[in-house]
Amino acid sequence: MMSPFLIDYPFADRLYPRALEVIKHLECLATAVILTDGDVVFQPYKLQRSGLWDAVNGRALVCVHKEKMLDAVQRHYPARHYVMVDDKLRILAAMKSVWQEQLTTIFPRQGHYALDLAAVAAQPAADLTIERIGELVDLDFSRLRNTPSVGAHTTLEMT
Repeated sequence: MMSPFLIDYPFADRLYPRALEVIKHLECLATAVILTDGDVVFQPYKLQRSGLWDAVNGRALVCVHKEKMLDAVQRHYPARHYVMVDDKLRILAAMKSVWQEQLTTIFPRQGHYALDLAAVAAQPAADLTIERIGELVDLDFSRLRNTPSVGAHTTLEMT
């Protein structure tokens, strides 16, 4: 009974507000890539059904632990600087410990992971905290420390 429910689930209706607009905006600044963890069969299906796959022209890496896939990110999408948007500070901190100044971390306080006060308090702050993913449309990236430049990639987790 669970399979038909998931196959027919309206994933596009579950995107955060302005998520597709954010991707379109980021594509004007850099190459947007979705780096997501999850089941290697189900997660791509979810990305396709939600419209995210098409929004990034298929540039998505699905893995078990995305914070351990930085070599693959660099191999597939080489850049001088990366921007990572994620609602899990643990992931952002792990990536920052490896990429350091080569990475700008953005933490949207949206979703159940971002609202887990104990988990948030246990991690260092991101480079930038925003309330909603949709705020990225209005963000002036040139004002950020470690501003992305030509050849940068923005990696997103938006569902």
